[in-house]
Amino acid sequence: MMKNSNMLNKDTIPYLLQKRAADCPHDVAYSFPTNSSHHTWLTIWEEVRFVAKGFLQLGIKKGDKIALLMPGRVELVVSMFAAACVGAIIVPLNTYSKKQELQHYLKDSRPAALIMGTEGQHIHYPAMMVEIILDSHKEGLDSSWLPKHIFVLDEAGHLAAPFQPYSKLSVLGAAIEASDFLTACTANTPKDPLILLYTSGTLGMPKGVLRTTASFLVSANLGEQPGRSTAMLMKLSDKITRYFSIMNLLPLYHLGGFATLFTGLKACNIRIVMLTHFNPVNALSAVEKERCRVLIGTPFMIQQMLSSPKREEFDLKSLLGVAFTSAAVNNIILQKIMKSLNLYFFMVSYGSSEAGAVANATCFVNRRNNVMLRLLYQLLKHTSLLSGLILYKDFEKGSYSIGGKVDKVVEVKILNPETGETMPSHEQGEIAIRSHRVMRYTNELQDRASITADGWYKSGDMGFLDDRRNLTITGRLHRMITRGGEKISPLEIENVLLKHKDVDEALVIGVPDELYGEQICACIVAKQGANLTSDKLKNDLAPELSAFKLPRYFVFLPVFPLSPTGKISIAEIKSLVLPGIGELRKNA
Repeated sequence: MMKNSNMLNKDTIPYLLQKRAADCPHDVAYSFPTNSSHHTWLTIWEEVRFVAKGFLQLGIKKGDKIALLMPGRVELVVSMFAAACVGAIIVPLNTYSKKQELQHYLKDSRPAALIMGTEGQHIHYPAMMVEIILDSHKEGLDSSWLPKHIFVLDEAGHLAAPFQPYSKLSVLGAAIEASDFLTACTANTPKDPLILLYTSGTLGMPKGVLRTTASFLVSANLGEQPGRSTAMLMKLSDKITRYFSIMNLLPLYHLGGFATLFTGLKACNIRIVMLTHFNPVNALSAVEKERCRVLIGTPFMIQQMLSSPKREEFDLKSLLGVAFTSAAVNNIILQKIMKSLNLYFFMVSYGSSEAGAVANATCFVNRRNNVMLRLLYQLLKHTSLLSGLILYKDFEKGSYSIGGKVDKVVEVKILNPETGETMPSHEQGEIAIRSHRVMRYTNELQDRASITADGWYKSGDMGFLDDRRNLTITGRLHRMITRGGEKISPLEIENVLLKHKDVDEALVIGVPDELYGEQICACIVAKQGANLTSDKLKNDLAPELSAFKLPRYFVFLPVFPLSPTGKISIAEIKSLVLPGIGELRKNA
């Protein structure tokens, strides 16, 4: 343990990390099966200290920003923790970023340093950065937003200024005394900014949300120490979970992906397996190779794994459960996944970059009652990581998506989208959230504030609450289709489509129409070998949908493109679909 570590705040990353290194030094914390690398808590902590001291030698101080652009690898985790130790703000960037997007991120965040990989998603990051620097100098404009220090991984011997090798950070750190590192760590508080996360930008340019360490820790009563019995239970859960491993499919520049790091740091000593980037076949291979017990990802990621033509080549019997994050999972999709995987339990959750964690729930599948897992659930409840149990029959009741039981430190109310009035239980409206986890956008226009004067964040999601504080998600406000004055929920039509025996995936969008304002377009991924046509689908849907809800257009796609955060990319689907619909109209 770090000398004088009792000076550290117990709800900060430096404390949590060095405690893991002291208590379970040789347990593997992170595995990256792509390059067959496994990293213990002790080796992670040692590398973090070297890199953090390198940051201090560069003059990086508390509140400065460090941007990170690289696929999933251990250096990304180390750099994140090292930035947190010196009080710098982590700025993880979307690895799919093109030149204009990277420029936007840098201008918005103004990082003191940038650490990048050589290549990811078929993009050569240093070459793209050179173009950005040259463009800035040519225009003769203010270039103060460019990072002063740029470090590159895996470039051996031929880096030109301003690029430096990542390995130099450890060399620089040798000049910093351990006492200076400890001073930087002790200056950390839970309420300090920790990470600048950028939204997916589905409605325009991505917006930054600055989140604190406290917003990732469950309790609002920071500094409150666990009781003796709770501390003993946490030690017992650590002894059990050290033999478990979880597969995190989400990237670390995403709220759900980054929050997973706190599972190993704070909640329980569990090994986290990560990919360089999501690929269904690589994910299947990693689950088998690392014998993962729990799979964490969006429903769409897991669906793509299970519908892969190579699915049967891999043994997934090690899986005990699935945690669905970042996108709601409805009963129809859930049943498809449950049929393919023989699970003991699954977890659902609801949250966002702006609101943090809002609700979650665990559901044990009655047909496979595992006493050890129920004991583990009771142990983990004491960490406040879990909000409650929901019975499987509750998921079977409706076609909408249960987001979980609202966390005890979070307030949720349902608002009438037109009047702003609070709706009673079971009445549908816009979900509004208030808690210590809700954070504002960094460069927010006052006349378009995301949070009301009394602290309520309007999520743009539709849903309702029941009498037990279970939150159900029914759709997105901006996805509602207006056809001839009628408001139509895409989710209702999608649920009918997903019940069709020949439909694997379905997405319903509104497309512009001169007469009706919008028409309904159903995008379909058919099951392998199915002979599905627009006319057949229209006839099959007619008995189950009102005439005005029947899609005007049907578009068949081989696969739905996913966004970098694992959700269906509606923008990309529209770019594929709209030109074809234009041709259909022209030839009608």
